[in-house]
Amino acid sequence: MPILVILSRYLHIIAAALVIGSLFFMRVILPLGLAQADAASREPVFLRCRRVFKMLIHTCILLLLLTGAFNTWRAWDDYKIHRHVMHLWGPHMFLGVAAMVIALLLLAPKEPPRWHRSGAAINLLILFLAVLCASSLKYVRDSAMRDRANRQTAPTTLPADQR
Repeated sequence: MPILVILSRYLHIIAAALVIGSLFFMRVILPLGLAQADAASREPVFLRCRRVFKMLIHTCILLLLLTGAFNTWRAWDDYKIHRHVMHLWGPHMFLGVAAMVIALLLLAPKEPPRWHRSGAAINLLILFLAVLCASSLKYVRDSAMRDRANRQTAPTTLPADQR
């Protein structure tokens, strides 16, 4: 089971990194590079990159949903014990689903919609916030688990020399 837990977290983080990195490339770097290209090749190059980007995003969304569900299922008992952790889990889930919906709406048509630049920029911001929630969630959950373990191993009575 530990290998499955490690693999799930690894795939979740790799998928998130690929989504953010490729979205940053498509929204920031590629337009700067295409500005230097001749006008006739800009659109075909952009559409080809968009097609590969679309396949990557669909694969990563599937991985994020599967590994996110597994990671949540595995940690659910911890979340029930430490309810304050749920205040970070909820926004992480909401932001992740919102980013997925925006990505699917942006990538659904064969041609990019008119709002694809602003949509991509908004999605990038949403993804940065989702990562902030995720890293905070991981820290708070681990901290709560350490506190719980310390309370369970702490002596309940003072030794005779400390009374």
